[in-house]
Amino acid sequence: MSNFSPFGRFTGPRSEVVFRAAASLALAFLLWAWVTTRSDPPETRVYADLTLQQPTLPEPLQITGELPTVTITILGPRSVMDRISRAGLRPALDVSQVSGPGNYQTQVVVDLPAAARVVSITPPRVALVVDETATRTMHLDVQPGRIDDPTRRLGEVVPNVSEVTVSGPKRLVDNVARVVLPIDIDDHVDDFTADFVPVALDGAGQPIPEVAILPSRVSTAVEVDQRGRSVPVLVQTIGNPAQGYEVVGSVANPSTVVLDGPDNVLNDILSVVTVPVDIDGASDTVNVRTTLQGLPPGVRVVNPIDGSVVAVVQIRQRGVTQLLKDLPVTVVNVPSGFVATVEPETIGVVVFASEDSMAQLSGGDIAASVSVAGLGAGRHQLRPSVTVPPEVQWLRTEPELVVVNLEPIRGATPEASPVPKPERR
Repeated sequence: MSNFSPFGRFTGPRSEVVFRAAASLALAFLLWAWVTTRSDPPETRVYADLTLQQPTLPEPLQITGELPTVTITILGPRSVMDRISRAGLRPALDVSQVSGPGNYQTQVVVDLPAAARVVSITPPRVALVVDETATRTMHLDVQPGRIDDPTRRLGEVVPNVSEVTVSGPKRLVDNVARVVLPIDIDDHVDDFTADFVPVALDGAGQPIPEVAILPSRVSTAVEVDQRGRSVPVLVQTIGNPAQGYEVVGSVANPSTVVLDGPDNVLNDILSVVTVPVDIDGASDTVNVRTTLQGLPPGVRVVNPIDGSVVAVVQIRQRGVTQLLKDLPVTVVNVPSGFVATVEPETIGVVVFASEDSMAQLSGGDIAASVSVAGLGAGRHQLRPSVTVPPEVQWLRTEPELVVVNLEPIRGATPEASPVPKPERR
């Protein structure tokens, strides 16, 4: 029997053995792959917002602007993926084609274990603007900040350097028109020394934060001068209150103002006065915003900024003050089972009222009492309370304090009382 097929290939027993061996090997590989996949299945993981590594460019080249973050999707066996950490992923840019200043589209690359592969990178390429590094030495200009407080002003400002070095991309460094040192005195009222941050500006006065300035902080001595002189404000009035009423006082708010002007003139000013406030026919307190008058030439109000104050003129009904003597003091809220005595038994009460109200006032209209609620046995110094009619004002008592003695009634069972409190004074 022939061992050749019609196509001229050997088909004997040896070929069959080879075929079976190859089939067994393929089957074994498929079985191994199946078992491996079951025990170590592939996984896909996404790592978002990864920071690109800053590429190293040949001097004097540098990248202009900030690099974006990227998102990487990775596929690999679970055992391999478990060994990949976010911190271990260090995506970078392929800058092998960067040879000089210009615009480039660079590919994002990342190193992975052999069993893992990148599914996607977003964005896959990054636009780079490459420029040469430039350096300039520039004069430092002091830029005083705005001072809203009119009582202070900026004196001499002395930075410890007069020049700074500006470095960065050449096109940005060339665009720097000046470097300023903004000065802010904050709440300082005396001279001080502090560090301030210089700022690079373009020709339109806009900051250029992308350039570096050395030194980055400048130690500066700053003088703060107190401005003007503070003097009291006196309220002037014109006219008279309504019949039966009187002025009991007047005050300005604020009570002092700050004046600025020639020193020799300010030194002679002891006070200032308001424009006269009209109180003619008033029967109640008058509140009115007004300005000052009579300021010497060259002198102006710097605080308040608008130069005005609120004048308050207190007006009340004309009356009399009278001492009512020998008013009995009543002890109230005496605990059950106690007896109370008071020393002295009578006091004087000073009241204020209009002449008509005072003429109609009788002793029965006023009552003085003292409460011993919550007090235990013993002697207690207490302040009397006085009730008066609505049209009468109670000013004080004479004496201001009385002594109340609380004693249990002999043979009585007093109610439980709290621990005696310290005497009130």
